[in-house]
Amino acid sequence: MVKDKIVSWFIRNYLLPRAQIIDKPGFIAFDISYKVDIYLRQFLLPESIFVEIEQKLEPSLLYKIGKIFGYNFAEFSNTVTLEDVSTKKFLEYTKIMVKFVEGTYSSNIKYKINLKDKLIDFRMKNFIICRNTGGGHIFSEGGIAGIWAWALQDPTIEAIQPKCQGRGDSECEVIAAPYHTLIKMGYKPFKCSKLEKLEITKDYQQFNQIRKTKWSNNSLRTLLDSGFLQYEHGQVIYKKERFFMCEASFIYILERELAKIKNGLKILWECSFAFGKKLASLIEKQDPCKFITDFFPALGFGDVLVVEKERNYEIFVNYFPWLDWWKDIEFVMFRGWLSGIISGLTRQNHQLNTIKKDVSGGYLSLHITR
Repeated sequence: MVKDKIVSWFIRNYLLPRAQIIDKPGFIAFDISYKVDIYLRQFLLPESIFVEIEQKLEPSLLYKIGKIFGYNFAEFSNTVTLEDVSTKKFLEYTKIMVKFVEGTYSSNIKYKINLKDKLIDFRMKNFIICRNTGGGHIFSEGGIAGIWAWALQDPTIEAIQPKCQGRGDSECEVIAAPYHTLIKMGYKPFKCSKLEKLEITKDYQQFNQIRKTKWSNNSLRTLLDSGFLQYEHGQVIYKKERFFMCEASFIYILERELAKIKNGLKILWECSFAFGKKLASLIEKQDPCKFITDFFPALGFGDVLVVEKERNYEIFVNYFPWLDWWKDIEFVMFRGWLSGIISGLTRQNHQLNTIKKDVSGGYLSLHITR
């Protein structure tokens, strides 16, 4: 019997219409487009990594990453724009999008829209990351700015967060509107109107089509139904660690942008490695091969196998979420997280520094070693 309290939100809003796929090992995907059916790959990512990143990098850079991601996500998920439909249809679709985000980002989201001023005002409870840091430059500011900029087809739209539970307020407030409107309101938003675009090419569906896994048996649905992961009030929890859904292009955008600054990728590695070790301390004595093979496919990372040979570990991944930028990144967050888990569980330092990428099979495969 399905545990209604755990998965009711997914079933009620996305599983029944098949907008959200969480029952296939190795894959999490969704389709909320109003135009064409393209299932976009997703990860379930740990909040803690980004809590650390938010505290170690410049806010303006984090905001830029978030806005680029939000804008691109909105574009290739075919998020409706005000130019495409009537005002009534636009407002109806906005409500759907907000509920979708609320699914793992917040326990409650309320909002008001003033289309004349191109303004949207969100009031949110328990929003990811900022509840711990006092500000969420990547997702709560940048991400919202990017999505709203796409929806209104106005790249000058920015966002600010005047209230945050992480700063002691009763709720988080984020306002998105054109830059000069926010200035007139007395705010000092970041300005980021030049946005790098990542296109969904004709190869996207071929490389990311859902396939039967060879090594992995667990899907996200499996872990929710079993109680291994808990879901309540917009929060997916494992061992008191919160996870959230994120469209897969984010890790590509994150790494490309951090590679442009001194020590950017070093900080990403350190934060990911530290979280891996923290997670290992929570799961206690387990075989790292079994844990990673059981856990990561359910988070949407593809078909994963871990092999240990003479205290060295090899990670094989088939069907990792593919984008055109696959040649440009070295999957630093993924390797750092895995390295931390293995190091923590074995109590030996394991740095998975070598990665080989291959697409000859019609999908993205990774081979990761020391």
